[in-house]
Amino acid sequence: MSDFPDNKAAWLKLLQSTSIPSFNASIHALSNVEDYSSSHSSELARTILKDPNLTASVLKLANSAQFNTYGKAIRTVSRSIMVLGHKSIKEVCASCLLMEQFLKQGASDNIQALIARAFHAAIQAKEIALLNEVKGTEEIFISSLLMNLGEIAVYSAVESGSNFAEELRDAYPLATGKERDLIGCYFTDLTLGLCEAWNIAPMIAEVLGGNYAESSPARSILLGNSFASTCELQGITKSIEIHLKSIVRYTNKPPETVTDKIVNATEETQKSLKQFGIKLDVKQPQKLSPGAKGGKKIEVDKVLQLDAVQELSVMSSEKIDINKVLPLLLEGIQRGGSFSCALVALLNKERTRITAKHCIEKRESQTKENFNFNCYKDIPEVQQKILNNRQIVLQTDFRAKALTIRQIIKRTGVKHAIWGPLIVEGKVIGCIYADNGLNSPQITPEQREAFELFVNQARLVLHKL
Repeated sequence: MSDFPDNKAAWLKLLQSTSIPSFNASIHALSNVEDYSSSHSSELARTILKDPNLTASVLKLANSAQFNTYGKAIRTVSRSIMVLGHKSIKEVCASCLLMEQFLKQGASDNIQALIARAFHAAIQAKEIALLNEVKGTEEIFISSLLMNLGEIAVYSAVESGSNFAEELRDAYPLATGKERDLIGCYFTDLTLGLCEAWNIAPMIAEVLGGNYAESSPARSILLGNSFASTCELQGITKSIEIHLKSIVRYTNKPPETVTDKIVNATEETQKSLKQFGIKLDVKQPQKLSPGAKGGKKIEVDKVLQLDAVQELSVMSSEKIDINKVLPLLLEGIQRGGSFSCALVALLNKERTRITAKHCIEKRESQTKENFNFNCYKDIPEVQQKILNNRQIVLQTDFRAKALTIRQIIKRTGVKHAIWGPLIVEGKVIGCIYADNGLNSPQITPEQREAFELFVNQARLVLHKL
């Protein structure tokens, strides 16, 4: 790892010093809607023809079923522009530029998979926007295509035989947020940093910053990328199950119509990518959670999680009442993550004691009443890791038989739990806690992922409070 950066600023400096800037210049031109819409076809054709590889790629993709709905072969760039129009040719060029930049000879399977996910996300975002009757989808397409630019750039930058490159390769695909443990920052931070530095794809800043209305065209970018990511991890059937309700709500179209559109879009994406020797694999079986003792398996509810996240996202665009946010947050954690208990504990004014204020649980217990600790004398590891360092920590990661774990189990009786910070306007005001109950099984990776999702969502929603 010593040969590579370990923080956002250093990664951005490295990535901007590679060959990526040439890619930036081309994408920047394509992102300028007015210039390219008003360009004469011959001028645009000459620009494409300057790069033989780009020319071949444009013709190949322009003839794909995804873009060429006329069924007649397109043999010249000028003909491509005339048949597809300036807006569609921009989408074709952006896709080809991304492939040409990163799909160099010997590109790893991980980079190919990242390119496939990016193209799939762009196609889905465009189709979702069209279902919502959005006009002018080219910016949505390009922004969605570049949403995981930071991740693609990192994998491309470390393409070597180093131990770090192998560690990154073996960890693929990384669940959202896990990359921070490896590279010291989030992929989304790098995507946003590159786009802001190069002044491209401004809609990405809207999406990542949460600065958009529920019905905004920008929302189709988030939906398209979420759908494509879930397809890669769990397959298309599970992705439809998880995202269908949100897409139906956004587009106001019947579930059958939405399902047909996204399935067709996935199939056409596969056909288009196949021309470039890239496989979009969305048929793999869902990964199963490890079983608990006795063969019992905890099943998280992804659909309910998504509903809760949607409601929290809507709240972020309205006047925020923390007393309404916290119960919804806990419901998402407890029910969506299949926890026995979820609670929020707040610090006192002196920031020396933490006390439970809101709680949702399946069992009848005294957890809320007993959840009252002196941060320094009772639970110093919670004070250090969660309240100071803002980490999400499994309770079993606390030192065995040390003061913190002994005090927690004494008050709650629970061994298997997870803790995270409650952050408002950048300041930690307490913690979020969830457990699997008395004599409970371990926290599963899916439960941890659900918990992390809501801790991060709470931070985004409450940043305006």
